[in-house]
Amino acid sequence: MKRFAIIFCAFVSVLGVQSAKAWHNFAHGSIAYMAEQHLSPEAKSKCNYYLRHTLSHYASWMDAWRLERFEVVNKSHASMSMPDGINLDFKSGDPAGGVMGHLVNALAELGDGKYKNLPDSVVRQRLINMAHYVPDMYCPSHVLFPESVHPSQKAHKLYEKGKKLGYHRFWDHCLGREGRVKWEYEELAAAVDKVSKKRVAEIQSGSLEDWGRDIIRLAQRSIEIVPMGTDVAYMPEEQVAAVRELVYEAAVLGAYRLAYVLNTIFADKNIPVYNDKK
Repeated sequence: MKRFAIIFCAFVSVLGVQSAKAWHNFAHGSIAYMAEQHLSPEAKSKCNYYLRHTLSHYASWMDAWRLERFEVVNKSHASMSMPDGINLDFKSGDPAGGVMGHLVNALAELGDGKYKNLPDSVVRQRLINMAHYVPDMYCPSHVLFPESVHPSQKAHKLYEKGKKLGYHRFWDHCLGREGRVKWEYEELAAAVDKVSKKRVAEIQSGSLEDWGRDIIRLAQRSIEIVPMGTDVAYMPEEQVAAVRELVYEAAVLGAYRLAYVLNTIFADKNIPVYNDKK
């Protein structure tokens, strides 16, 4: 935990030269690595077959290629919220609805054993995509609220030693490998992955709509924890601790739900999109 505090405090001094890629490459790799530790034997075997590599190896693939050759997936990095600020806009699985729309489509295409009828190359690409965008959903800066709910991210101005710092950039790099101390994937996973069996069951239950509500709540908390006008270089320890707690929670949700999605697909099952109680 102490080593994380060193990294966290150091990262604000280098944000100006970092890219705006979500969660940053190291964080994406670490979350995917954590997910790999919770795959069922069947899912692990099938992932190895289709990928011929690890999930963590491909965790940042979508950031590396989305603007160069695969613009169709460019929008599947953020979630759009409805005007009430709670319900995610699934748009009936239309990818224009953001990352959740892509996940709805992927589950419809692969779930219930349907992946068996697809070319290996198609399944492989879907796995590579999900390894990135399922964790992306839980990055606090990847929820786009309507203006009627909250000012745009551009308007949510933060500062670092008096200089403007983007809200998106701040949250994207909270799990990054900045500073002089550099972790390996295993070290970050060991620090974050301390979840009880009861909590795991809670995380992996419910519908995609329920998951969407968790995503919105995380984003709402991020706005409360680091409000507009905050100079992140001078945050008190309690505020730093609150940021740390939030990004750890986001990483755990992303990892365990990525594992659950893959376990479900390769168990020839599926995840409901909407809450049955409606």
